[in-house]
Order: sequence, then C-alpha cells, then structure tokens
Amino acid sequence: MIEIHRYLLIEFMLIFFRVMSMIVILPFIGSSAVPNWVKIGTAFFISVIMYPLVVKIQIIPHISLPVIVLLILSQIIIGLILGFLVLIIFSGVELAGQFAGFQIGYGMMSLINPLISEDQVSLLANMQNFIALMIFLISDAYFIVLDGLYKSFQVIPLTFFKFSPYLFKYLVEKGNDIFVIGFELSIPLVIVALFANIVIAIMGRLAPQFNIFAVGFPMIIIAGLVFMFLFMPYFSNYIIFLFHGLKSEYITVLNLIAAK
Repeated sequence: MIEIHRYLLIEFMLIFFRVMSMIVILPFIGSSAVPNWVKIGTAFFISVIMYPLVVKIQIIPHISLPVIVLLILSQIIIGLILGFLVLIIFSGVELAGQFAGFQIGYGMMSLINPLISEDQVSLLANMQNFIALMIFLISDAYFIVLDGLYKSFQVIPLTFFKFSPYLFKYLVEKGNDIFVIGFELSIPLVIVALFANIVIAIMGRLAPQFNIFAVGFPMIIIAGLVFMFLFMPYFSNYIIFLFHGLKSEYITVLNLIAAK
C-alpha cells in the first residue's frame, strides 16, 4: 500500500507542476499582485479535478529520483508554453496601448500594470489590458485555456521529456505576434493622431496666432478618445478572434511537443 500511494503522489505532483507553471505565467492571476497562496490553491484545485481524468489514461512506471526531477522540469516547460500562448495576446494589447497612448498624449502618464508585471505602462495600455481581461472572462475564453490544458494531458504523457527543436522555433515565431497584434490594434488611433497633427500644423500655418500648445494637444487627446470609443467594437471583436484562435494554437503546439 505504501508503494501504491507513493506513485499516486508522483502522478499528482507531475500534474500539479504542469498546472502551476501555466498559472504563474498567465496574465492577472500570475502577476505579483496576486498572493502566492492564491496561485498555489488554484493550481491545487485544478490538479485535483484533472487527476482522476489523467490517471485513467496514464500509469507512471517505477522510476528513480533523478528521472522524477527530469519529469518535473519537463512539466514546468510544458506549462510555461501553454501559458505563453495566452501571454502573447495580452502583451500585444499592452504594446498597442503603448503605441497609441504615446501618439495621443497619454505616454507620459504611467501606471503599474497589475495584469502581467510591475512594469510602468501608459494609462491607455493599462485600460486596454483590463478590457482584454474582461473579454477573456465574459467570452468564456478561459474554458479554451482549461480545455487546452486537459488536452495536453491526453496528448503529452506525464513521462514525456524529449522536446522537438521545431517547437522552440515555432515559439520564437509566435513571439512576433506580439508586434503584429500591437500594430493592428494601434494603427487606427495612430492614423487619427497623425491626421490630427497635420490639421493642427495647417491651422498653425494659416493662423499664426493659433496657440498649438494650448489648443492643439487637447484637440489630439479629445480626437483620440472619441475615435477610441468608435474603435472599441473592432478592438473587442479582434480580441475575441485571438482568444478563439487559441484552440488551433494549442493543437499545433501540442502536436509539436508530442512529435518525435
């Protein structure tokens, strides 16, 4: 009985480390603003739910301590990869807010971003990150993440530790999506700010008494806020599209991980 309980504990421990490493890198719940006991408790709760589903299809053989350490490191890497795919979206949203905020005059107002890290980000980037988080919750995108986590246990066994080099090449290429998302989300506001600056420059040339600093900058901010409000449906639909795309991303990554 002692030997049985020992290997049941090893199975649960491997599941827990995969879940925990994914939670640590996820936006909001993985940030330093959330207490560690909340992260550990959430990972433990999810692991308890996953455990009976996983042990039905996987059995851990008798393994030595060095192999257990190697498997734990493998589970940590897998969990970080699963969380990284979600982090890409929020990092892209933050980058878009940084670009747009700088153009419409919010670049100098910096706040701590509690969703991802303690780095200083612009006010607009902080707001867009919170909007993306609300969309993540109300669109049930977190079910996609949990489903991807469960499928990872179906595709990748707990005893897996050989990673394909094509996997890391794919992850590097996916990192480029941060800049693509940032560009596509910020380009409407950047264009509006550019046209507003052109109009103000023309007005300054036609009317030299026109005070650019007193009137021009508030006009850019107001124009940016108005178009940001009009642009919000596009922003929301684009974020929902990215979250739904996580399904295919998880399938691709899991197949790359499981590839021999």
